[in-house]
Amino acid sequence: MNRLTLAIGLALSAGLLHAEERSAAASPSSAVAADASSAASAPAPSIYTYDPLKVIGQRLFPYQEGMTMDRRYIEEQIRGNGDIGTLLRINPSVQFDETAATSRNMGEIRPADISINGGLYYQNAFVLDGAGFNNDTAPGGSTLAASIIDVPSHTQGIALDASQIGTLTVYDSNVPASYGGFNGGVVEAESRRARDAFSGSVVMRMQRSVWNEMHIAAPALQNFEESSTESLQPRYDKYQLRATLEGRTRNGLGLSGTVSRLRSVIPLRGYTSGRNSVSDENEKEQVRENTSASLRADWSDGEGLEVSASVNYAPTDERYFIANAKNGYYDLEQGGPVASLRVNYQRGDWTWRNTLSYSDLDSSRRSQTDYWKSWARSSEMDWGVTTLSAEGSWGNIDQRNRNLGYKLVLEREPMRLGIGEHRLQFGLEYRDRSADYHRLNDHSSYLNPAATRTCTASDGTIDRDGCSLSPVETTASGVIKGRGQYFTRRNVYREGAFNVDNREWALFAQDDIRLGRWSLRPGVRVDGDSLMGRTTVAPRLATSWDVFGDRDTLLTAGVNRYYGRNLFAYKLREGRERLQLEQRRGADLIWRDVRTSPADYRFDRLRVPYSDELALGWNQRWAGLDLSLKYVRRENRDEVLRETILNLDDSGFYDTRVNRYSNRGRSRSQTYTASVSPSRPLRWGNVVTSAEAAFDYTDVRRNYSDYETAYSEALEDWVRYQGKLMRANELPATSFNRPWSARLASQTRFESIGLLWSNFLRYRSGYRGRQSLGREVFEGKSISVIDEVAYPDTWTWDSSVEWTLRLPHEQQAYARVEAQNLTNRSNLISSATATTTVYEPGRSYWLELGYRF
Repeated sequence: MNRLTLAIGLALSAGLLHAEERSAAASPSSAVAADASSAASAPAPSIYTYDPLKVIGQRLFPYQEGMTMDRRYIEEQIRGNGDIGTLLRINPSVQFDETAATSRNMGEIRPADISINGGLYYQNAFVLDGAGFNNDTAPGGSTLAASIIDVPSHTQGIALDASQIGTLTVYDSNVPASYGGFNGGVVEAESRRARDAFSGSVVMRMQRSVWNEMHIAAPALQNFEESSTESLQPRYDKYQLRATLEGRTRNGLGLSGTVSRLRSVIPLRGYTSGRNSVSDENEKEQVRENTSASLRADWSDGEGLEVSASVNYAPTDERYFIANAKNGYYDLEQGGPVASLRVNYQRGDWTWRNTLSYSDLDSSRRSQTDYWKSWARSSEMDWGVTTLSAEGSWGNIDQRNRNLGYKLVLEREPMRLGIGEHRLQFGLEYRDRSADYHRLNDHSSYLNPAATRTCTASDGTIDRDGCSLSPVETTASGVIKGRGQYFTRRNVYREGAFNVDNREWALFAQDDIRLGRWSLRPGVRVDGDSLMGRTTVAPRLATSWDVFGDRDTLLTAGVNRYYGRNLFAYKLREGRERLQLEQRRGADLIWRDVRTSPADYRFDRLRVPYSDELALGWNQRWAGLDLSLKYVRRENRDEVLRETILNLDDSGFYDTRVNRYSNRGRSRSQTYTASVSPSRPLRWGNVVTSAEAAFDYTDVRRNYSDYETAYSEALEDWVRYQGKLMRANELPATSFNRPWSARLASQTRFESIGLLWSNFLRYRSGYRGRQSLGREVFEGKSISVIDEVAYPDTWTWDSSVEWTLRLPHEQQAYARVEAQNLTNRSNLISSATATTTVYEPGRSYWLELGYRF
């Protein structure tokens, strides 16, 4: 038996035996849906005290707007790579990208893409201390690292370390008017607020492939073990180091700082199919590294003035290489600073909340060389393992997304008007945003070698870059064995830059009204921007009925409109191809310009995508439990996808057929969710358990995958799906669309022995794939017949055990073991062919050692 499996099993057994000795049955549970006024669980008997536990509940949100996780829940939850997505697994309104984590790519550390109530992953709003950190440069573009034009990006502009978060709130329905720029939901993180006492911690975490189980189909095993590509990662080592200091001065100034680095090293073969190069590295390393440094300060004068400032600098560096190529290393760089200054001032019945925010997010590439050459193999160019010896990379590109914003919110204390009580809120926002794409220097791609006996051009110059007299080893297309070679074609990607500016503004107002047992919150939000020149009006209305007047039975409803964001990617895509100059030459070795590539993307102004929402909910307190049911229906219109049209412009700038983004996308989603948790933590002697169970049914219909999906008139055609006639654009979505799921999370603390046991169990029904069964005739036309491919159900059990040793002088040392997919189930993701079968990660371990004072 794996030693770590044995260790965690013994630790769990010891904890349960101790609980039995105290006659305390500890049932699995999780984050608590607590009333804002409910008593907090007693903290562990140690100097490392926690904030009161008030996770997760619907009662913190009178209109069932979402879910909040506090600092204690975040610290006790199973962490994995420590990203936001891991924390959001308990939220039944959230679904995840199926391919974010598989048994093939367990060395990756990027945060997973998430969908909230059927919205697209790049149409969520991510906020840290009032500052947005979305990457709108190219969040849904190419995910291929090796692309000569595109630099892959992630929708979360920074990989925020969950250890830096004090509270995490998700607004998934009935979202207040003060939030805009989303079609999915709002994920709002508040950084750690300093405790009163000077304290800190040092933490080391590690995960290794030799500890873990990988599920790989037998026909693909050899290819996996000999992998030279980042899509297959047979080996990896992850290490994280983190240090935190916090405290408060006598005059009330609180300071909290954290420095963290998570690094993953992924050794791969340098050349494909297990072949060895005679003169180049045969094993090369890819690296992923998230570095994060944060500092937060807060102060209050105790008379209504509160000031807080925070800065989070979180760059991500990823090193790749091009397989079968020499000097093919390149680095992808993302992230940057996110900062905010907040000043809240209460005067009389009014509170003024001011937020000044700034972010400068990078998404760039640095290459080892400024060329790409595809030589025929020769005695000088001998590193290739086929008839070719390639060298070089894809060039240097910068992409930046800068935001400077200000937000003002005015809130009034409740006031009586007639028979009702009113809580007024008004606000405005302004953001100056810009983005740019910049190829930093000329990059040459040399192609099509041909035979030669000289490298001296007709003008007398000697070509030392694109010509070699080293004898070629094999006669092939254009080259002759025993002769030299020269390149006949060169694509020059010239230095150049594109930029786009956008000035955005918003006004919003809402009134939270209490009329006896009824609560009503009408609101409106008006947004405008300079990029598209559009002004949008988004009405918001939510209501709640306290059925018996005792707050035990609440019925909620809402009708809302949310407008998303138009991305910088739509504009920055235009004209990049015109940086490409094609050159050719013959035996005289003189390069001649052939053509400058025309632009094949054209920017047209777009309407802003929007979502109309209907939300119904029921929240019930009964027998010590908090029960919540919710239904959310969304109709999404004017969503963006790509289409190809005939170009009627005769300027020569554009190609004869061009791509453009249009508002032809549409989708519909229905989400049914249920959650249940104890109203307050359960206590048996010195054993305290917090718990939450959540369930959902989700149905998403969408006529595209993301904004790079190509529109076709065929999307309007009839199809027969599972025996039913429907339009092709009404087919169920094949991503972020698990119909059923159930989630159970728990944290159990055995206080007398310093043991914490956390669990997360998740069941997910098989998601929907498609297969073609042929065609049939309907109304005189041939239509497709499609059936559903139901992938099998999956379930996983993640568990962690943390044991704390008290030391003198109010210090602690602790050890923590996390096991994900503890039972090592083989959960299938896809199986198009035997060699491309993909499974979820098998059993994997994290070991964490820490010191706290």
